[in-house]
Amino acid sequence: MKNLFTMIDRFFFRRISASGFGLMRIAWAGTALTFLLLQWGDVPFFYSNQGIIPPELYDSSFRSDFRFTVFNYIENPQAVFAVYFLTLAALAATVVGWKTRLSTTVATVLLFSFHERNLLPLGGGDTVLRNLGFLLMIAPQISAFSLDRVRRQWRSWEETKTLLPSLTMPIWPWRLLLWQFIIIYIASGLDKASGMMWWNGTAVASALHHDHFARWPMPVMDIISAASPVLSYATIVFEFGWLLMLMPRWIIPGLPQLIRPNAVRRALLFGGVLFHGSIFLLMDVGSFSVAMLAGYLGLLLDEDFIDLRDWINRKFANRKSEIVVLYDASCRLCRRSMFVMLLLDHLHRLKPVNFRDTKLRKEHAPDITLKDLDRSMHIRLPGECIKHKAKSKKGDSFMHFAFCFQTLNGFDAFRALAWHLPTLWLIAPFLYVPGIPPLGRIAYARIAASRNRCADGFCEHEKNWLPRLDSNQ
Repeated sequence: MKNLFTMIDRFFFRRISASGFGLMRIAWAGTALTFLLLQWGDVPFFYSNQGIIPPELYDSSFRSDFRFTVFNYIENPQAVFAVYFLTLAALAATVVGWKTRLSTTVATVLLFSFHERNLLPLGGGDTVLRNLGFLLMIAPQISAFSLDRVRRQWRSWEETKTLLPSLTMPIWPWRLLLWQFIIIYIASGLDKASGMMWWNGTAVASALHHDHFARWPMPVMDIISAASPVLSYATIVFEFGWLLMLMPRWIIPGLPQLIRPNAVRRALLFGGVLFHGSIFLLMDVGSFSVAMLAGYLGLLLDEDFIDLRDWINRKFANRKSEIVVLYDASCRLCRRSMFVMLLLDHLHRLKPVNFRDTKLRKEHAPDITLKDLDRSMHIRLPGECIKHKAKSKKGDSFMHFAFCFQTLNGFDAFRALAWHLPTLWLIAPFLYVPGIPPLGRIAYARIAASRNRCADGFCEHEKNWLPRLDSNQ
């Protein structure tokens, strides 16, 4: 009996990373916001009592069972537009994670209301968005990558001088999300398998040549259609492949590594990115492809983030040692800057060192004067060791290793760090554009010179602020 309860507890309440659902929240709200904005000019036409469906036809146009929409009570065009703006605001707040639980709940309820008010403008993507919104609304933890989380992190940083541990949540919302995808793909696969066009290889070609869906001129679609037989069979295999996610855990030890659940899940997600990405590039099917890809983010687990981080670090970074960041812990602006960098350090490459701590300064920067450190932030990047011969007092020769790092400071240090913080990768190349470096160095010098308005280079009331920087986001 105890083993049974343990199995049930593990199946529903095993802790997993909340990062996947946090990313899904951002992508879900961004997708809903984008496609709702595209209806800007048609809102009164679709959803008000002066639109395409007059009040006298409501009973024949809408379903009556299990239907809820605020537009049962709000019908005139001006009020409908006000609700529309409220929905956009709630979705925008959900993207950035401001009042995350409240904004997500409001956004989901109002999105349901628009969908239930008029079924004519809806597509498959809207159904997916409703399902994702409902899961986000009931999931125990959705505040990863949110402003709410940043505020809590900052409070912990100031009060305890450490960052909060990574967010986790019980696994049951993840299982519900997985079940939704299995139902979608198996139902779609059964529908495809019942028609001959998927078996004679013409289904993809027919879809590519549909006047309403095709994004590209027909000569382009003719070229792509040559692969229609292969793509038709591949689609069926991909969709029925989601049945493998129902494998019970007791048979896993006997399975080859390539068909174990994690490997299968990753293969299906990769195949889905290719599948839905191709549909999005080739055909205009509304929000469906983007909504499905948003849901994929929620299926990411702890090991996915860890393996991706380790792969990037092995491939593109020297992981023999971390990047030492020497900063002034007695300066509030410096603490804030270090705090932001730690939040962005998703690859776990930074090692913050408070140079006001004499012991730490002697350990990590014995060759840099306190005056220079006080003038600007310094970093030490791992580099090649230079070998040179040296002799002991007894005259014995030995190899001495020196200069195993590269030291940068100020704007140049920030520019180098940008390549190690994924969020800054897009702006990193622009920091090398001719004219930007000198302007950046001037701006950095001015900010650094005015960061403290106190005697002796730092504020007296902050001297004892010595944070323990031994935790990562």
